[in-house]
Amino acid sequence: MRPKRAPEPLRDELATATGLIWGHLNAQQPEDAYELARGCLQLWPEDRGLVLMAAYAAVELAEPVDLAALRRDTSTDPARAADEAAWIALIERRAGAAR
Repeated sequence: MRPKRAPEPLRDELATATGLIWGHLNAQQPEDAYELARGCLQLWPEDRGLVLMAAYAAVELAEPVDLAALRRDTSTDPARAADEAAWIALIERRAGAAR
């Protein structure tokens, strides 16, 4: 029998926060998504999903986004890197449309 892994602190809260931000984005509420994502990044600054969702919401609000930093910090995991590349491409397209 395998021993159970100890739960990561606040893992469930991160999943809930991610779902809430995603819900705001899907409901076309970028202001709420941006505010929530910025707050969550104070707790989980290294969470790449939060970083990308915050960047997307920022672009929707015509806030500045460091696109070079988004590209530079891409995951080394090939599966994650592909997902991140798709998000970054979307953010870049939206940033271009906002100009």
